[in-house]
Amino acid sequence: RLHLVKTPLQALLVIPIKPFASAKGRLSQVLSPAQRAQLARECAERVVKSAGDLSVLVVTDASDNNEVPAWARKHGAECLMQVSAGLNGAVNDAMTYARNNHFTHVLIAHSDVPLAHNIAQFLEADTVCIVPDSAHDGTNVLALPTALPFSFHYGAGSFSAHVAEAIAHGLAPRIALSDEWALDLDEPEDLHHPRIHEEFPWLTMN
Repeated sequence: RLHLVKTPLQALLVIPIKPFASAKGRLSQVLSPAQRAQLARECAERVVKSAGDLSVLVVTDASDNNEVPAWARKHGAECLMQVSAGLNGAVNDAMTYARNNHFTHVLIAHSDVPLAHNIAQFLEADTVCIVPDSAHDGTNVLALPTALPFSFHYGAGSFSAHVAEAIAHGLAPRIALSDEWALDLDEPEDLHHPRIHEEFPWLTMN
């Protein structure tokens, strides 16, 4: 079992973000490219705001015409250009940044959570906190100490894989169920949630 030294929590919110122009491809049958980009930006803004006083690190790729770095700076976040491939690579790069910058804990959140608020509620010393999506398949928030040599398993079935990973390190993970944080916008049916029209009145579907 890893012995985690109790220290004051210095937490970093990590948000991996794809270029807005290519975001939300699975919604292309019901939303235009401009609508998808606007929805991706507005959801990401809410996730950044959910940090409150916490430091925020946006991770994105170095593709051409990626507006995410400028967007991140505009919203008071640091931006890290990922060097490792895929979402798990982006998170691993962010963990290296967090350790190098003396953060004791990280909160990793998807950027497509439209009802995001107060992410610090999931911050807990010396353990792992996991917030699943509404299907209990994905991991919408993952909070953990940076001292933990955690292997990330983003992709299908990541929730159960992250629970198993925490247990493998001798930790009893906290499973935090949250209606707000469980809602992400992956599929067209997600846009029919009753609060989506309230939050995004401009959003009209084909």
